[in-house]
Amino acid sequence: MKPSELRRHQQRGSYDLESVSSVFNDTFMAHVSYVDKGLPQCLPMIALFHKVGGVTSVYLHGHPSARLMELVRQNKNEDGTEKREKIKVCITATKVDGLVLSSAPNGHTFNYRCAVVHGECTQETDLGLKREIMKGVTNHIVADRWEDVNPVASFQVSLVCVLRVNIESMSGKSRTGIPGIQPRDREKDGPDREEPVWTGVVPLYDVLDRPVESGLTNGARIPDSLEAYIGRRNDKHKEYSLKVAKL
Repeated sequence: MKPSELRRHQQRGSYDLESVSSVFNDTFMAHVSYVDKGLPQCLPMIALFHKVGGVTSVYLHGHPSARLMELVRQNKNEDGTEKREKIKVCITATKVDGLVLSSAPNGHTFNYRCAVVHGECTQETDLGLKREIMKGVTNHIVADRWEDVNPVASFQVSLVCVLRVNIESMSGKSRTGIPGIQPRDREKDGPDREEPVWTGVVPLYDVLDRPVESGLTNGARIPDSLEAYIGRRNDKHKEYSLKVAKL
């Protein structure tokens, strides 16, 4: 596995599996890019890091009729074996942690975490592994949700298409802290404002609100595990956003 080295701000880069996967774990949706008949395509999907036999790969799931799934399923030789040249994808995730406001337009930016994975796709047909991935995807949406719901229908396990993305390269990048003040030529660009310009960071984090009942399962109560997950995730993301506003 080789890193995708950064060209700018190299000190912000990270290339280890833990750093890269943590961005995907903290982001509900990733974006998966691929080329179809010469045209670039990009889809929002859940990207799940999962270890099988000591090897960590990224797993994608969806309906067999989805175009990416169809391309991988059709990427076969006449005898039904997979072609040596696999369908390649680029998977990205981004988490914005704050609005960074400088004293001039070109100094504005974000505190953020992002990650990129490049790899090749292979279809998984083992029902046991497909069930594992469905469990992982469910618990990615809400931790421990798999244990709080009815068992998955066997038909759904058979129907879903699961792709394993063998990681060829990956990288992460992050920014934290206060804004930089960009140099200005006051004789050429004009004087500063008479009133000092406010600079700083506006912390940003998503919040899971109070659950709203569907009305489809009357008499059911909100699970303690769901309440705990909401509180735990909200606290975690708020704490991080506030912390990196000062670093």
